[in-house]
Parts: sequence; C-alpha cells; structure tokens
Amino acid sequence: MEIKKIVSATEFSLSYRIILCDLWGVIHNGVEVFSNAKSYLEAMKENNIDVYLISNAPRPEAVVRNGLINKLNLNPELFKKIYTSGDTGTQYINSKVHGQSYYHLGPEKDYDLLENINIQKTNDIETSEFVVCTGLYNDNDEHPEDYKNIFEDFLKQNLEIVCVNPDEIVYRGQARIYCAGALGKYYEKLGGKVTYYGKPYPEIYDFVMTDLLSKDTTNKNEILAIGDSLKTDCLGAHNSDLDFLFIKNGIHKTEIANDDDLVRISKANLPETCKTIMYTEILN
Repeated sequence: MEIKKIVSATEFSLSYRIILCDLWGVIHNGVEVFSNAKSYLEAMKENNIDVYLISNAPRPEAVVRNGLINKLNLNPELFKKIYTSGDTGTQYINSKVHGQSYYHLGPEKDYDLLENINIQKTNDIETSEFVVCTGLYNDNDEHPEDYKNIFEDFLKQNLEIVCVNPDEIVYRGQARIYCAGALGKYYEKLGGKVTYYGKPYPEIYDFVMTDLLSKDTTNKNEILAIGDSLKTDCLGAHNSDLDFLFIKNGIHKTEIANDDDLVRISKANLPETCKTIMYTEILN
C-alpha cells in the first residue's frame, strides 16, 4: 500500500468541483469549529468549489445544521447541504423493512429524529419488532458493556438493532466517548443482529450520489471525499469509487505515530484493492 502525504489540502482540492466532507473530527470536535477547517471552507467558497457535509449523526439534517450555525457559529454559506445517517436510516425505517413498531435505545437529545419516524414507538420490548439505537443514554460515563443485561433481554425477544450512527467513538473536545456503533458491535458480539445506516454502508452513499450526480456533476472523478476515520469515511468513499483524503490527526490520532502505523491500520480497515492512501495532518 502506497502512502502519499498531501502538504496542503486546499491546494490538492482545487482540482475537484465538489468536496464531500466528514463533519465531527474534521470540521469540529463537538465543542468548537477548528480554525484551520474554517479557513479551508472559506478557500473552497472563494474558488467556487461546493462543499457537502456527510455525517454519521443520528439527527435530522435541519438539527445538525442548526447546531453548526447557532451553537458552533459556522457560516452557513460555507457549505451546501448536510447528509446524515439519521435521515438515511429514517427513510428505511419508514419503509417498514425492519417492522412496524420499535423500541428506542438512546438519549433524549435524539428524540428529534424519532419525530420523523412514522411507525409506532413502544416502551415495551415485548411489543417491539426491532430497536432503533441512536447512542448511549449517558455517553459521558457509560460503556457498551453496561448494556449487557438489556441486550440479553433483546436477544430473548430476538430483536434486531437498527443502528443509525455506525461511529464507535468520537472525541468531544478532548474526551473520548462511545457512540451507537460501539453498542452495535457489542450486541453483535453477544450474538445479536444489527443493521447499520451511515458511513461506510452503501445506503447513505447511494442517496448522496443520486443527489449530486443529478444536479451538480455527472462525473465521480470531480468529487473528493474527506474524513478522519479509515473504517467509515475512507472505506465508504473507496467502496463508492470516490477519491478520498484521510485526515491523520482525527479519530486515529493516538494510533498513528508514523507511516508504518498508517499502513498497518489502513490494511486492517481497507480492502486490498485500495492501493493508495492520500493523507494530511489536518484539514489545512
């Protein structure tokens, strides 16, 4: 596997018409927008390159947009649209491919997503056909193993978990927290069935590409995907036949000390058909 370091993400991006960029870990850390990322977005706008954001947030696009603008003070003119795993999962849930009633596993802050789900929500797992997982009840203190008892109850009912955030961890500021994807992996370890919506799974990319190829470009070669997770952002982009740029100082920042580490972790998360990893330290 070949490793290519990109000195300037801005200069590298100028050969593309569209940027499909990850959000948490690349643009912000849940607490603030990175100054370098803001400068990058401003440079893209100055060069008439459209930026679309793609996020594994278990929230509706409007809620994520509102948080970026009003909480993190990001200028809405710096991006065109946000695609979320929450919206993608909602479309499939509403089509009743998983059943007609669900139990919600996740915090109250994710209730806005449930408002868009048009099937019955129950508070009793015995009357639920599946579980919608948006995250841990308290991600500040809890770990996936804390859910062993409730997961064993799910298994007794043979309940599938529909996970609308495949991310396993993120950094909120400097704190490392678990996400819904970590619960999904633990449930699978216990023998449960899990369906994921979001990166790197194809449904969100199918939606994005149908949207972009219908209105902004007719050529995938004009799109650059950017992200900080090899197992979600980079794998999803690779599987969708998109060029991608890996942000090294993101979710893998404690794992990669040198290029040998990058090669090792890349091989562990990407298929052998991925021959080249283009990376930069930060979105600069």
